[in-house]
Amino acid sequence: MSQQATSDRIVGVGLLSSMIAGIIAGICARIIMRIVALTAHIPPGFTVATFNIIFLGLIIGLGAGFVYSLSLVAFSNSPRLRKHLPGPIWRGLVFGSIMLVIVGLPSLLIPLLPKEDLSLGMPLLNKFMFATLPLIFGIALGGAEILLDRYLPGKPSPMKTDIASSPPHVEE
Repeated sequence: MSQQATSDRIVGVGLLSSMIAGIIAGICARIIMRIVALTAHIPPGFTVATFNIIFLGLIIGLGAGFVYSLSLVAFSNSPRLRKHLPGPIWRGLVFGSIMLVIVGLPSLLIPLLPKEDLSLGMPLLNKFMFATLPLIFGIALGGAEILLDRYLPGKPSPMKTDIASSPPHVEE
C-alpha cells in the first residue's frame, strides 16, 4: 500500500484480498483432502461438501482479513512503523506464519478428530500438508493485495468540464 492510501481503501483492499486468499486456501484444502483420500485408497468422488469447504475458506479468510486489515491500518498510521513495513508478499507470508503458530500448530498437535480419521493414508504427510494451508493463505493474500492495489481505483478524481466547449446560455 502506498503511504498516501486512505484507511478505508486499505481496509477494502485487505478484505477483498483476504476473501480471494480464503477461496484459494479452500480450493487447496480440497486438493489436500483428495490427496489424503488417494493415499488411503478411497475412491474419488465429487460432492456438495467441496463447495462447503471452499465457502468455509471464504468465511475464515474474511475473518482473518478483518484482523489483517485493522493491523495494517494501525501500522500504516504510525510514522515510526510505516517505514519498516515490508511489501505485500512478505506481509502476507508473515501473517500466514503467525496464523500457523496461533491456529495451525495447536490444531495439529491437539487432535480434534477421531483416531480413525487421523490415520488415513500417511498421517505425517497429512499433517504437513494441512500445516501449509496458512502459509498458502498468506502468500495468496499478498499476491491478491498487489493486484487489487494496482487495479482498483484510488481516490476519485473530480470531473473536469471544459467551459469553452459548452454551448452558450441564451436568456429569453
